[in-house]
Amino acid sequence: MLRSKLLAAACAVVLLPLAAVKVMAADPPQHLGEGQLVGNRSVADPALQIRQATSSYYVTSYGQPDDHSPEPWEILSSTNGALARTSPRLRDDPDKPPTLLGKYVVTPAAAQIAFRDIATDAVSQVAVPAGATYQGAYPGGILLSRAADSSFALRAVDNTEKPVTGAAFGDPVILDTTATSILITVADHLSVIDTATGTATAVATLPANPAWAALTPTRVLWQTAATANSKTVGWKQGTTTGSVEVPFGLPLLTVGDDLAVLVPDTKQLAKIAVTTGTVTAAFVTGVHDAADLGNGRLLISAQSKVASVGADGVLTTVKATPAFAAQVTTVGMSGARVVTADYQPDHGVYETTTNGTTWSSLSTSNSGKPLQLEGTTLVTYQAGIARVRGSGGDLTFPATDEVVLGKGGKLVSHRTPDAATAEVYDVASKTKLADYAVPFALADSSVWKVTETGVLTGKDLSTQATKTIAVASACTVGADDVNGRWALLSGCTGGNQVIDIKGPEAPRNLTVAADSQLGNGFVVQTAAGEDANGLSTKELLVTDLNDQGLGQRRYGPINGRLLQPASFRPDGAGGAKIIYADPDARPRIISLTWLAVDPQQRPDTTAPVLTSATAGDRLRDNTSLSFDWTFTDPQDPNAPASGILSYDVRIQQRPNRTSPYGAWNERVGWQGLKTTAASYTAAPGTDTCWQVRARDYAGNLSAWSTSYCSEVDGIAPTAVTLRIGDRVALGATATVSWGYADETAVASYDVVYKTAAAGAAFGSWVYPAAWQDTDLRAITWAPRIGMDECFMIRARDVLGNLSAWSKPLCTVVPQDDRALTSSGTVTRSTSTLAFQGTTSILKANGAYLTKTGEGALRIAVVGISGPGQGKVDVYHANIKIGTVNLAATTTARTVTYLPITAYRTGAVKIVSTSTAPATIDGVAFLRL
Repeated sequence: MLRSKLLAAACAVVLLPLAAVKVMAADPPQHLGEGQLVGNRSVADPALQIRQATSSYYVTSYGQPDDHSPEPWEILSSTNGALARTSPRLRDDPDKPPTLLGKYVVTPAAAQIAFRDIATDAVSQVAVPAGATYQGAYPGGILLSRAADSSFALRAVDNTEKPVTGAAFGDPVILDTTATSILITVADHLSVIDTATGTATAVATLPANPAWAALTPTRVLWQTAATANSKTVGWKQGTTTGSVEVPFGLPLLTVGDDLAVLVPDTKQLAKIAVTTGTVTAAFVTGVHDAADLGNGRLLISAQSKVASVGADGVLTTVKATPAFAAQVTTVGMSGARVVTADYQPDHGVYETTTNGTTWSSLSTSNSGKPLQLEGTTLVTYQAGIARVRGSGGDLTFPATDEVVLGKGGKLVSHRTPDAATAEVYDVASKTKLADYAVPFALADSSVWKVTETGVLTGKDLSTQATKTIAVASACTVGADDVNGRWALLSGCTGGNQVIDIKGPEAPRNLTVAADSQLGNGFVVQTAAGEDANGLSTKELLVTDLNDQGLGQRRYGPINGRLLQPASFRPDGAGGAKIIYADPDARPRIISLTWLAVDPQQRPDTTAPVLTSATAGDRLRDNTSLSFDWTFTDPQDPNAPASGILSYDVRIQQRPNRTSPYGAWNERVGWQGLKTTAASYTAAPGTDTCWQVRARDYAGNLSAWSTSYCSEVDGIAPTAVTLRIGDRVALGATATVSWGYADETAVASYDVVYKTAAAGAAFGSWVYPAAWQDTDLRAITWAPRIGMDECFMIRARDVLGNLSAWSKPLCTVVPQDDRALTSSGTVTRSTSTLAFQGTTSILKANGAYLTKTGEGALRIAVVGISGPGQGKVDVYHANIKIGTVNLAATTTARTVTYLPITAYRTGAVKIVSTSTAPATIDGVAFLRL
């Protein structure tokens, strides 16, 4: 009888041509079994949930239970993880774990509370006597109240009672329990009851019941205030009280006598010292879940194990948590791309294009609403944000709003709750195109809406072209209800209608379930079925819209037989495929090979089209090159796209800018790629150009794309400024400075120097360690008398391109006049204008100054010029090299550079050639 009813229910979804009544078959549609299982993704470090925990036992769950045959709960030892007992799952609430208190599983009922000893399986029934009210359980019994005499009592598992003394009477709330104590709040009084004596000790008087409170080995903690990002906790230890600010808005835990919070975003357990407020941010890392054990320790799942941790932060392993196959909550598919969101608390989003042979993380999560995948666009929900991930970047909306991705993934609609209109955006450009009153449907670049009674209008928002189709009166078209050539209209007079929006096929009536989804040429919805044991299951019922007889097939079972929601989606690339989550919460793919051919369908003859590509910056400051691209596989209304199968990539290169490009190189491993990116390491100076092409499942191959080029900087920095001041330095300090420019960025400099002391030749170049690979831009020093000093600089960029050494930058300090020997009428004098403050005045023709053993290729004379000054001839190694005229209209110190000669060594002689005085201040010997 049960089977007959189930079969009748399965046949209640009826498809009728308008002109005739279809005679229903006696049997349900053919059942084609399960779809193809997508390859498992192994979770190396399972995000294990700790559902219940005491100092003795704990309960966890790996993912979600098998929907088809839920396994019992396992109660494990908190000491060594050994299985102590199993507890059956409730069929009407399979996700509710057993309640653990101490060493018991506690099951309340109206008149008595069952305490099942986990170790012995012995059950004690603790009765609620007449006139008493059950107020909650603790590890050894229950708390009762009696209004008649305003009293409390503790009733143990052996049904013996002891009165509770010292507690204000009222309606108590049990906030926490340990093996020896009960923390209650009653009539705004926070008290601790000693279960051995029944004595209640007051802790604090509060304005209201605290949102959280806990017992630690020596303290009582309770929350007094909270914001979105912080909490205030009061504490008492003996007679000492205080409070602490917790800089987190997260649920509170205890460890030792202090506080802890689990930060899900970083998977870190943070510890907060109660007395000082000191935060140890990474007290434990890699934590998935945590629960108080009630003895000063926490039970955590972290780092591939369940472990306990105390105030010292040292993990004590309870049980290893081996890798397992990931379970999913929602699924999506577009061509070869499969995207899933995990069931576990992280709700991580992963994708594969190889049917699960390889998986990659999308570095996001999805929770709250099912993800959506159409074409190349994905919509996920994370941290209150609905993120539309398209080729042109992301659009974001509040997750509480209605966000619907159109078929094909080109358009998306956004509507705030209860708004009459929705915004329609172009996904690629992120541009708002229009506002439409709901309901309407999005398909490719068109919006479809019943604009007036009996008229369905489609408007292509890219071309602005419109099309109208006559439909039955009272029809509306909802989101997702146009796909390919078919529209599914609801509310029509005479029943829902299937409308051909591309051609001449006549409308047909269709009755579907509320969860139906429209694929390209078919409708899929859930239906009731039964398993081999006669228990009800959920299945998928698929109806062929291309078939005039509206043939049907069944698949399954699927996830969702109990409380878990079903997850299934038609292929977002328009293929005749469906992805769904099976009863083990793992993705499977159905290929609808039995569907009739589209009445006007042609084979896919259109090659994929490149929609975006980039090789990054044209000039790169590193040798790691990358190339990314996206293609779409266009579809004509009568030629559905087969989906993109693979890509080929090739490169051509030139070693520098003056060389021609070499031949195209189709490297091994870059042909038949399933990914949309490639990388390559090139030498500095190399210019690399990329091209890509794509092939679809029908074998159509696109042309090679245009070239996308990226050059690794191979040009060394060039000098912009090289300064050292005057060749002859007369100041107390001297500075050499430099500046270089580069096509990318200058990274560092090398500086060398050499010196020549008075009367000596230059030594070798010196390379100070602090001046190599430095970021210095100038060096300042105190020059020394008679010292000729030269510097050279070179620069390197971030890629290591090294410039040539600069020309030498030299400066020399002159030797003072007193370093020269005088002959004839010469007066030694002083002057405030003079270098070193002294001068030598040649007062007669033939008077001279001389110094032996000086080498130079150029000599500079420092003198005091002015009115009445005379001339001197300068000789070097008995060769006259020039005349210096010191006559001038104003008095000033001057430096006269004599002509450059061949480098020679010998005596220098400065001889007066007039009767007028000639004031000499010094002489400089330039050796370079």
